[in-house]
Amino acid sequence: MPIKLKENQNPVDVPAKADDWSGPWGRISPTPRSVDTLRICKGKCSEEVHSYPYRVLSSWHLRGAGHEEEELKIEAGPDLITIIGHGLSRVAAALDLGSLEVLTETVAQVGTTRDSKIMVSSITLESARAEEASHKRTA
Repeated sequence: MPIKLKENQNPVDVPAKADDWSGPWGRISPTPRSVDTLRICKGKCSEEVHSYPYRVLSSWHLRGAGHEEEELKIEAGPDLITIIGHGLSRVAAALDLGSLEVLTETVAQVGTTRDSKIMVSSITLESARAEEASHKRTA
């Protein structure tokens, strides 16, 4: 007797992102030639360092490409990394190639902001778990 497959009666809907970050996100697919870990260095003297294996980096989204201030968001496991600066399309390209090893906040000298090709003015890390906990407390 042949097996009859049922169609899913309750299809799973992916919730839409409620913020202005809707749109396509780039996927990060490490290859055997990729570096093992992405290190994020925060602070003027790299006071705070976070390391993420490439296997936990899932996607990125760049907003404002070519403008004075660009914003790049990277989903890294339970964390969301937000980078603000300019020239960040090159950072996104390095993520696609699996060749980005270190990302550091740049200490800008007066008059050098526009001269440099890549400038990272700030890096913010948000933990999805902490955000979920804060939403539960306010609900």
